[in-house]
This record gives sequence, structure tokens and C-alpha cells, in this order.
Amino acid sequence: MFKTLLLGATAGIGLAALQPARAAAKDPIVFVAAIIQSGPFKVTDAQNLAGVQFAVQQINKAGGVNGHPIKLDIIDTELNAATTKRKVTDAVLNDNAKAIIGASGSDVVNALVAVGQKYHVPVVAFAGEADDMTGARFQPALFRVASNTSMHASAIVYAMQHAYPQVKKVFLLNEDYAFGHESETGFKTALKGIDPSVEVVGSVFHPRGTADFSPYLQQIQASGADFVLTADWGADLIKLLNQGSSFGLKPRIGGTFLADPEILKGVGNAAIGDIGSDVYQPTIDSAENKAFVATWHNAYANTPIPWPTASVGKSYISTELAAIAMNQAGSTDFAKVEKVLEGLHYASIAGPLVVRACDHQVQIGQPTGLVIATNNNPYPFPFIGPALIAPLNVIAVAPTDTGNPRCAAAPNG
Repeated sequence: MFKTLLLGATAGIGLAALQPARAAAKDPIVFVAAIIQSGPFKVTDAQNLAGVQFAVQQINKAGGVNGHPIKLDIIDTELNAATTKRKVTDAVLNDNAKAIIGASGSDVVNALVAVGQKYHVPVVAFAGEADDMTGARFQPALFRVASNTSMHASAIVYAMQHAYPQVKKVFLLNEDYAFGHESETGFKTALKGIDPSVEVVGSVFHPRGTADFSPYLQQIQASGADFVLTADWGADLIKLLNQGSSFGLKPRIGGTFLADPEILKGVGNAAIGDIGSDVYQPTIDSAENKAFVATWHNAYANTPIPWPTASVGKSYISTELAAIAMNQAGSTDFAKVEKVLEGLHYASIAGPLVVRACDHQVQIGQPTGLVIATNNNPYPFPFIGPALIAPLNVIAVAPTDTGNPRCAAAPNG
């Protein structure tokens, strides 16, 4: 039902927050990695899996979780909520999994949370950004490292305003499911708050897995828009960019998931000038991140992921947080782990972050960047340039605006 991988110590950076011990002296603790391993969207999740695996290697090298090594169970979500729920339940009941790390697709994360909530297992999410997951439909089992849709949309609008202050008309293009609809709302709210002079001249939803974007591209051109905002991801974003280039799409694109080498390497020069953003970027200019990037490259230089990516960084941080909380709690008991995570401050590779207590949403400024011509920065094709950090005070959703009853009762988070 799932693949099992016991990761031992390998060369890499140590995790100062983990207490050193001999990890091999005790029975392993099982973490589940919920990853797309089949179908057209699997290319992005290969990076997520690599980030989880690398984190587990470093955690085990540093002593594991209270002296226990982590054993990683890898399940293929197939980007299907029902399938994911069945497989993760099996991992919890039959392999005694104590943490769930995942997953791409808000509907899939909701399936993970249903299992985590029922069996008291923390779910640390590196993706799945729908606002209501930490808002009106909040469940205590979920701790989200990924931004919510509102934060991510605000980061892109912030970057657009700085890179293209002349933009006055935008077109919104998003996938036709819960996340896409919330993203549209997030973009509209961000525009009103950050640059209310910009007019939304069109908004369209398309099915996830769309093959032909030409009808939407025609609508964009006809609208007179001078910028496109999209939360498309994976195979859909690749097709949008490639078909947009062939179509001669004039407006530049701001994509919440555009800062992905798997996306950009197949688009080439046509992506120069577009904007990407995510919780982590390898171009963050900090000593901690530079050390991480160098260590990753030393270990993965001859692999398909020679440099860390946004997905690598988020999945790495997610796995770290689960282990750090268990170490500080001295236990894998959910109630004790939850108590540690709520309000936890951590100096991550993406910068200082805090897990907000009322909704378990990680609060962190978000790096954005303009796609620039290649200069091996670090890839041999156009990639995100120096990171412009969208500050937390610009992108954060106030606790009282989340729709989460716990946050309404704790207005300071």
C-alpha cells in the first residue's frame, strides 16, 4: 500500500533545534509523506519528496526524534482525495505513523486532515492553500507551512506593484475548484488593499487538467489587460505559459507557483519578466539559506534536482517542524506536540517564522522574484532572480478576518 524508506545519516547540515543522540538505539518513528507519484502533476511532487527525504536524513543525523530514527512511508496520493484517505489511514493503523507530511491539492490535504483529526496525528502541510482550511473549516490536526491563498495572492500583487507600477488592468485566470475560486477572491482582495487603482477586466475559471488554453488566451487579449494573475500550478501552468508564448500573449504573468524550475526550464526566454512567489526561494539572500543551498547542491548536484526549489524548501521546513515539536515535547503524543507547535518561533531556511496559535497557519514574509535571463542563477535557463520579500505586515490575514472562531476569540493570534 505504501513504500517504506528508512533514511540514515548522510552528509549535510545539522539541525541545531534537534538534540543530538544515537538515533539507531531506539525503534523508528514513522512519518508519512503524501506525494503525487503518478499522473501529469507528479513532476512538482518529486521536489516535495526530495525535500522531505533530505530533512529526514538531517534529522536522523542529528539524533532523530528523542533518539528514535524516522522511518518514512511514502504514499502516492494520485491527486485523489478518497485514495489518499484510504492509504494514509492504512499507514496510521498498520504502521503506527505519528506524523503526516503533505500534500499537493487542497482537497487532498483535507483528506489528510480528516485522518489526522480522527486518529490524533499531526498533519504538517507544505501545500494545499485554501483559506478555509485554517479558517472556517479549521481542524486542530492541521499545521500549515504553505501560505494560504490570501497571503500568496498578496505577495504576487505586492511584487507586481514593485516591478510593474504602470499596470492598470489585470485579468484573473484560475482553476475551477475550491483553491482556484479562493485564489480569485484573494487576488481581488489584495488588489483593493495594495493597489486599488488597478482594474480587474476579466476573470475566468478553467478545469484542472485543461489541454487547450486558447479560448482563455483569446479572452485575455480581448480584455485589454496588461497583466495576468493566476494560481494555476503543475501541468496546467506549464501549458498556460507554453501556449501563451505560442499565442503571442502580450501581458506578463504573475503566478503563485511560477517559481519552479520544472515550470521554467520548458518555457525558456518567454518567461522572462514574469513573476513568481512562494514561502521559500533558493535566491533568498541570507547566510542560513546560502548554507542550505550549498549543502543541497553538494549532495544533489548530479540529480534531476541539483538545486533546492520552492517545493523542496517548504517540504523540508514542514518535516523539520514536526520533528522539532516532538523533540521539544519529548513525545509523539498529539496534545503535547500541538501545545509546542502553537506559537512556535523558528529560524528556518526561509527566514524567521511563527506558527500562529489560533489557526496553526505559519506566519512568514514571502519571497517573490522576477524571472530573469539565465546567468546560472542557479539554473542554465531563465529563473527567479534576487528575492524581494513581501513583508508579513502586508500579506498577513488578521486573525479576526480568517473566519476561524478560535481566532475571533484570540484577536492577537
